[in-house]
Amino acid sequence: MTETRRLTLHDKIYPGDFKDQPPLDWRRLPGTQFRLINFVTGKDDSVEIVMGETQGEVLGNANRWLGQFGLTPVQSLDFLGKTALLERNAYLVEGSGTYSPGMGRPPKEGYAMIGVIRDHPSNLITLKMTGPAAEVEAQREALFKYMQSFVPVEDGQIKKPGEEEETSE
Repeated sequence: MTETRRLTLHDKIYPGDFKDQPPLDWRRLPGTQFRLINFVTGKDDSVEIVMGETQGEVLGNANRWLGQFGLTPVQSLDFLGKTALLERNAYLVEGSGTYSPGMGRPPKEGYAMIGVIRDHPSNLITLKMTGPAAEVEAQREALFKYMQSFVPVEDGQIKKPGEEEETSE
């Protein structure tokens, strides 16, 4: 082997992987280098739901997302909502207005975002929904229900002394 890479969610860094149950009207797209999970939904697939991992701090990433809507950066995590993702505390970031997604894509008026950032010592896990404001709002409940569907898969775990192995009969 001549090169190395950083471990990712798929390398079971947490430990374990997870399974999910997306809403039936969400269409799964292939993941990319920065998007571990990638869905579209809504009229003309105009709502994107993406999950990824990134480096940095929660506040910096939250302010980057707010900046995509031209919103004022927050000075503290106290200004963000609180939720949970993959059995850990996470922060809720919301914004609306003209969305500037970057990467050469044009700004889009009347858009909204619901984002979640989960802190972890080795990286951040992010889940973000963006799209036309009315459609994002219509998908709000589905997004939070989807977040709750994540179940860690604890395969290959070494049991502590005294823990019993599960047996199937």
